[in-house]
Amino acid sequence: MADAKLEFIKLLADGLSLVYHEARNVRHLIEKGHVPSSEWQKLLSGLSKDRVDAWGQIQPVRRAARQCSMVHDATAVFATRFGRKLSDLEMLYRDPNWKHAQVWGGHAWRHITALVVNLAEAIERGDVTQTTGACANLLRAQHNNGLLCEKIVELDAAVGVSTDVWWRQSQAGA
Repeated sequence: MADAKLEFIKLLADGLSLVYHEARNVRHLIEKGHVPSSEWQKLLSGLSKDRVDAWGQIQPVRRAARQCSMVHDATAVFATRFGRKLSDLEMLYRDPNWKHAQVWGGHAWRHITALVVNLAEAIERGDVTQTTGACANLLRAQHNNGLLCEKIVELDAAVGVSTDVWWRQSQAGA
């Protein structure tokens, strides 16, 4: 189980990377006065508006989280770097103004964030069956423009990062 848990945490780190990457679009809500900029400044200062540049900037955090042996430590790497917890992103993606923002995320990111939370909770419980199911759900997830597995494969290729086989297999099975 210890080796499996480490692999599960790597997938969790990838999921966290994706939901934090998407959160850079909070700038649209700030520009329209829907959320205060002061609460999101650390995240915005750490991630470019450009999706590929932002994905490159998130890679050191992703690598650090993938090295963790505990879920709490992996999520803390992101919270520390970006000044926002995963629960903050859950609230952000529930914002009614985000829901209708088709161009920058839409409501699909609420669902994806919930899948990441479910994966984290399943790993914490130590239930291999639930964790395996949570992994499968994340790997099959769709975001506003297509499959999540396609997004991570594309972004990884754009910054020269090797994508784990589970994402490529999910892409091939789509």
